[in-house]
Amino acid sequence: MVRRWNEDPRIIDEAEDEDRTRSSRGTTAIRQVRDRQHATLFGSVLSMTYPPAGSTLSLAATLYDGTGSIELRWPGRRDIPGLSVGAHLEVEGTAGFQGDHLVIINPAYRIIAMESE
Repeated sequence: MVRRWNEDPRIIDEAEDEDRTRSSRGTTAIRQVRDRQHATLFGSVLSMTYPPAGSTLSLAATLYDGTGSIELRWPGRRDIPGLSVGAHLEVEGTAGFQGDHLVIINPAYRIIAMESE
């Protein structure tokens, strides 16, 4: 059984405010990312999916920046310290479509502390 955490609707409001932060960091808006494009993105973790105990599934997070969302996956990872719903991330990797949504597999990431925190 996969656990999915998607509990804080305030994250959407915060991410819309982060549009200015994204612009000042020089990152790409998620809505502008295309298939097979290498991109650097900034946003808030909207939800996380944890693999069940004993499985080899991926840890997954949905990154939202006020313009769109993208799924981030870390194969073989069960947890990343500091990564949780509401965390602010800058990620870099190559996006690709899986089904009807964009995904970055094993992105490089930095957890960003925001001034208001």
